[in-house]
Amino acid sequence: MSRAGRTSRRGIHFISMKYTHDLIVIGAGAAGLGCAGFGSSIGLKVALIDKSAKNFGGDCLNYGCIPSKALLHVASLFAGGKEAEAYGLQTSGKADFKKVMAYVHSRQEIIRAHETPEHFREEFGTDAIIGEARLTGKQEVTVGGKQLTAPKIVLATGSVPRTLDVPGVEKVKQWDNESLFWELDELPEHLLIVGGGPISCEMAQAFVRLGSRVTLLVRGERLLQKDPPKMGEILAEKLQAEGVDIRFKTEVASFSDTQTAVLKGGADAGAEEGSGSIEFTHLLVAIGRKVRTEGLGLAVAGVKVERGRIVTNERYRTSNKNIFAIGDAFGQEQFSHGAEFHNTQLWNNLLSPLKKKHNLDKFSWVTFTDPEIASFGMTPARLQEKGIAFETRELSLEADDRAIAADYRNGHLIVYLSTGWWGGGKVLGGCLAAPAAGEMIQELHLLQFQGKKYGALTNKIYAYPVGSRIIQKGARKGASDLLTSGPLPKLLRWMYRVGNR
Repeated sequence: MSRAGRTSRRGIHFISMKYTHDLIVIGAGAAGLGCAGFGSSIGLKVALIDKSAKNFGGDCLNYGCIPSKALLHVASLFAGGKEAEAYGLQTSGKADFKKVMAYVHSRQEIIRAHETPEHFREEFGTDAIIGEARLTGKQEVTVGGKQLTAPKIVLATGSVPRTLDVPGVEKVKQWDNESLFWELDELPEHLLIVGGGPISCEMAQAFVRLGSRVTLLVRGERLLQKDPPKMGEILAEKLQAEGVDIRFKTEVASFSDTQTAVLKGGADAGAEEGSGSIEFTHLLVAIGRKVRTEGLGLAVAGVKVERGRIVTNERYRTSNKNIFAIGDAFGQEQFSHGAEFHNTQLWNNLLSPLKKKHNLDKFSWVTFTDPEIASFGMTPARLQEKGIAFETRELSLEADDRAIAADYRNGHLIVYLSTGWWGGGKVLGGCLAAPAAGEMIQELHLLQFQGKKYGALTNKIYAYPVGSRIIQKGARKGASDLLTSGPLPKLLRWMYRVGNR
């Protein structure tokens, strides 16, 4: 953006004498930055507050998406070298973890240049304030001893990692995704990970590839509970093949000392505490996150909290009609692109009389392991809940040419389609396990957004042998089934013979 453009955009702020700002945003993570940036871009006087400059960028930049993906990138280099041993390459040793983390931090700093208080002040004219913010009235926030007021306040205050609460836990250092990327300075000899979700799986694969021994404790019967069971099975097989020791239906019962966990469950699903123990050097806990509610003055502002979550309606409004919660503070999907979605919906509702409700029917999410597990749209449970009839189309990548050439034949595609003669065949959701699956599902996701039928891809020409041809194969399978079954083949034979005599 040019400086002239910025001057024009910032212009003159028409604010009632009753308020110091048009909008106050607390929290400078993905949700807060997006909310404050847009408000400032249209010429509103926006206050964006966070407790420290380092917190700008939030969980995604500092503790989540960016550092984890940078770590996974380095780990993939090690995996490639290991696989190449089968063809004559000789490798040995483990990762120099200090160099690995130096790379991770360097990637963060590149992105951080556009997510600082200074950048927002200069680029957008945002009143970026560093300090502890607290609600001190229905439309008032106090920070650094100064009272700010606005007709609307947005809470983008994020979440914090959940911790284990079992006997003896005080003896153990619990690493989480926040401490992992800033405090860990050595490659764990034996990393014990608790949890079976995306973070657990990504970190298990990253560290086993870098040279750690990794044990993964999963309370449930499979990985990735929010994805189809088939996807969890594929990922489990891959992790186990790389050396991750996965123990399903297993929990930590207690800690007997700083590096020993007493387990319960395991192969014997009914086992009691004392069914075994495991020694480790480092403990990573990834059992979810909880909304940040302490120290914000929520009660003073009339913002209700129930069961550890800020109470909101489907339009992100809290029990105080002038205060909204977005991002992790909203308490549902905790993704950076979830925060982006919340902002889109919230700003529509702040500017338009046509209000939008929170709805995840066209949402997507990706676990960035190898293979990636990418899901989009409605799940079978959601479709059944809404009473929508659907068919499931599945396709293994076992016979796919690109998968054969690049050795990922264990991949799998699932697509959910509407049924019925007139409205059948529309893409409703799906999931893919494959390298770069997050990129490959985008075409299907677009069809869902546009309300198009899967068959729209049937005659598209894909360069051979791009991986995304598998997306088309699912569509062509449906067309082939239609043309080669029932009464249609007889009609087609007649048409050929009549037209070619």
